[in-house]
Amino acid sequence: GSLSESLVKKGVDGSFAVSISKVYAWSIDFFKLQKGDKFAVTFTERYILYSIYDGVDSLKCCFFEYKGKLIYAFPFSQDANSNKLEYFDEEGKALKNFFLKAPLKFVNITSHYSKNRFHPVQQIWKAHKGTDYAAAVGTPIMSTANGTVIESQYKGGNGNYVKVRHNSTYTTQYLHMSKRAVRVGQVVKQGDVIGYIGMTGNTSGPHVCYRFWKNGVQVDPLKEKLPVSEPLNSKVKPIYLNFIEPLKVKFESIEYPE
Repeated sequence: GSLSESLVKKGVDGSFAVSISKVYAWSIDFFKLQKGDKFAVTFTERYILYSIYDGVDSLKCCFFEYKGKLIYAFPFSQDANSNKLEYFDEEGKALKNFFLKAPLKFVNITSHYSKNRFHPVQQIWKAHKGTDYAAAVGTPIMSTANGTVIESQYKGGNGNYVKVRHNSTYTTQYLHMSKRAVRVGQVVKQGDVIGYIGMTGNTSGPHVCYRFWKNGVQVDPLKEKLPVSEPLNSKVKPIYLNFIEPLKVKFESIEYPE
């Protein structure tokens, strides 16, 4: 079943799955969880007047065994004067990647990057230098990383599209929108809505064609080793490792049902 179903079976609010999925958005595809994958989570809950249950309050730590790999997540603030929490693994590496895995919250790939694909509209064989994600018209499309909008227009077969420059190395483009939500020069953050799924331009169905440039050359982002966020500051790393040790010991003692 799904993550939310597994939580509900244990008497936990199923909506807590949304919080967990956001933490792991850059490392786990929750649509591809398989039998045998495992997870453990420690969290606090709220009660009103000590008796009325008010849901999950905060995630304390979590780990997934996904495709045979253990992925820990510990919330930690590098600045003692700040309430900003980031999530790191057991080695102090940030879980949040520079890029999201996809420009949509729910992923349905209908066509991969290819050097030779039969175009469903033009009826010819040609290169398809993008990844198509299908969704209903009006579904929000997100920028996969922080950046600046360098193009936002309607043009030929691309239809309504937005192009975002992330830095001197990476640029992304989002095609066939029904509506654009950003303008040229606008600064966007990772996860910001920049437009909505549509069928403008050369397309046989509602989807976004996600294109990805590295050093001016279009590449397949699903095959790229993309940069991750900065790890823990070396000065606070010993504090962090000391903080997570008892939590790790607790997780490692869990006995899972067969």
